[in-house]
Amino acid sequence: MLSKVKTLWRLKLRKHSQNTQKRLNNKLFDESINDNQQQRRDDNEEDITLIWLNKTEKSPSTVTSLRNVIDYLQIFNNENAALSYIESIVDEKIILITDDVSDHILARLESFKQIHSIFLYTPNLPVDLPSKVTACCLTEEQLIDEMVRSCKQLSDQLVVFSIYNHQKKEKCDLTREAGSFLFFQLFKAAFTILPKTSESKRLLMKKCRQYYAGNTKVLEEIRNFEINYKPHEALEWFTKKSFIYRLVNKALRTENINSLCLLHFYIADLSKQLENEFSKFRKQNSDSLIKCYRTFQFSSYDIQYFQYNIGNLILTNGYLSATRNRQLAAGDKVLFEYTIDLNEVKSIVFANITENEILFDIGTVFKMNSCTYIEKDEIWIVNVSATDEGANFASEYIEYQRLKMTNSNLILMLGHLMIETGDYNKAEKYFQAILHSSIPNDEEISCIYFHLGRIYRLQSDYTHAVEYLNHAYETHSRAKPLRLASAAKALNAIGILHQEQNNYQEAIEAFENVLKIYGKTIQESHPDVAGTLINLGNTYCQQERFSDALSCFNRAQTIYDCNLPTNHPNVAMLWNNLGNFYYQQLQLDSALDAYQRALAIYEKLLPPNHPDILRNQNNLLKVKSMFGDQYQSTLEWKYGVKNTLFVED
Repeated sequence: MLSKVKTLWRLKLRKHSQNTQKRLNNKLFDESINDNQQQRRDDNEEDITLIWLNKTEKSPSTVTSLRNVIDYLQIFNNENAALSYIESIVDEKIILITDDVSDHILARLESFKQIHSIFLYTPNLPVDLPSKVTACCLTEEQLIDEMVRSCKQLSDQLVVFSIYNHQKKEKCDLTREAGSFLFFQLFKAAFTILPKTSESKRLLMKKCRQYYAGNTKVLEEIRNFEINYKPHEALEWFTKKSFIYRLVNKALRTENINSLCLLHFYIADLSKQLENEFSKFRKQNSDSLIKCYRTFQFSSYDIQYFQYNIGNLILTNGYLSATRNRQLAAGDKVLFEYTIDLNEVKSIVFANITENEILFDIGTVFKMNSCTYIEKDEIWIVNVSATDEGANFASEYIEYQRLKMTNSNLILMLGHLMIETGDYNKAEKYFQAILHSSIPNDEEISCIYFHLGRIYRLQSDYTHAVEYLNHAYETHSRAKPLRLASAAKALNAIGILHQEQNNYQEAIEAFENVLKIYGKTIQESHPDVAGTLINLGNTYCQQERFSDALSCFNRAQTIYDCNLPTNHPNVAMLWNNLGNFYYQQLQLDSALDAYQRALAIYEKLLPPNHPDILRNQNNLLKVKSMFGDQYQSTLEWKYGVKNTLFVED
């Protein structure tokens, strides 16, 4: 590769006029671009960042041409400033242009994982070219041509996979891995039911015009979209790789909630059109077995990860394109072979976008069958087959949450999923974006206040937590007709907030008021009543009012015995708190029994390293240490583990 670049470079030098460099050096100063004018402060909404490290003047025409290829252009004439900026990049790949061929700067640039390729825009060629130098250019025309080629190649490679071990028990409480996998299952379902209004499109167009300011080519695309776009043209806009294609891909790849909320109407249109095209395909084709292919450039670590996950489920974080012609998929190190049996799989959706190319909808799930190296072809082949197991997992989760949550719908459930997996920042952005849109109705607004209050409490931001929980309580209480049961849930959360701040009397008053409201709205045997009784019992324990605490726990246990299965997570939570109750009074036999009961339930529901399992194992070791038996020599528990569990839902 390096020798090829050098050979091409010598040919260019021979053909290049001797006075070209003189013309470049004699550019008028008033035509140059100042660094300060080109330092973009907004976040990159696309996948590729273009950096131009150039100590000479920058031609405005070159800047314009470069932005027509890659909009997000950052210009530096200071080496250290450029290196610091590169180090800060997390979610994008970088294409870098430089006229500096000194060994130390090229070696430093070569070391950055973020940099995909380097373009030398200078007649001076170093003796040793780093592997990331993909082109050496003398003219603007050469630079732009090479940039277009490299950008297309890189765009085709930018893909993120979510892999999920479907044999783990994570329906009730999710790890980050399972949550990321499930996100795209719920995302599609939620965003297709979000109301689409002219306001949604207007807000997106406004942001796009602001973001692409100064890029005449893209601004014309935006104007065309704003005036002429129709829902049945979503696929056309995507396949011509317009600005909307780039925004959607980046937002899905990074799970950028703010961008996804702005783009929701277009994503819903695109998925709907794919469904329509798939229906036509089924009617017009009798073939039930479909095979298609796509190549990727993956590292050896990625390949090892695929091998480790044979038998597990995999999906692409976004829309996935593949070709039905295996020869067209040649060229990279890893070839994915996709097999779809339409007689077996009911949840898959795709469309033919050209004679040979297929586009799969968001959330399409495959099972990894094998990952094999073919030595004669020097290529890894990953064989995957379409499956309904991902859709089934999502359906089970949705049904579980509907049974568990009051006032639940898919829009709220998607945010709840983010909270469950501990992604509080993303959950906050999601709920704030929905709250300040035209989407939610009055009841959903109150529920969003509740979830935001919960997010802030979980981050110990008690000031904002109480503000939003009070909003939730008041808006539910003032609604017509009154939503007293929902108001009680908000008040229950306020009680938990007081308890965590050691305001025990305020917490008790809140929980007692919750029980009074429940007495007017739901049956005494409702599980929500039991949840508040457990919270009240925990608070009594803090005050060492053990008789009152035991009365609450016993009443809660009676309710759960009559209404919940024995392996329900709330039953395990009750046993955990009973264990704390007995341990606090040094009733060690009873504490040991309660913790063991809780652990037995959690082990049936959760993966081995889930915090609830680790918490109960910690509790068991703590109790056994008090007996002074053979376990004491092997004790290893973590201090600071939160043992008291509250019922929120």
